Amino acid sequence: MAADDFTIASGDVRLRVEGLGRTLRAMSKAGADAEDMRDLMHSLGLIVVHAATPPTETGTLASTLRAGRGKTKAVVRAGGARAPYAGVQHYGWPARNITAQPFLSDALNKTRPQILNALNDGLGELLRKNDLQ
Repeated sequence: MAADDFTIASGDVRLRVEGLGRTLRAMSKAGADAEDMRDLMHSLGLIVVHAATPPTETGTLASTLRAGRGKTKAVVRAGGARAPYAGVQHYGWPARNITAQPFLSDALNKTRPQILNALNDGLGELLRKNDLQ
């Protein structure tokens, strides 16, 4: 299994994705616009951002959720200078009796079917747009 292969399992259903990274690289070499790929990956990240429900004591952490613009991957970030505690909230800190609240992981798991559909549709659109089908 290559590094860009992954398997998703939910109950009795198992989905195996093979060669996504290779496909994206091939599309890039064949002429798919890098900015279009960035827009697609950003839109996938936004699906997770909109579904995430971080702890809301003041709302500051929620205001730091954002999707990156990677060419070959969707990235979601939380925290920063305004909320340096984002990682502690998400992963917990047992030594300080802080329970993990994995709001980003939960959002990803909840929206996985929607993300995979959007990825499929987006890649199909890029293939059509660049006459690669």
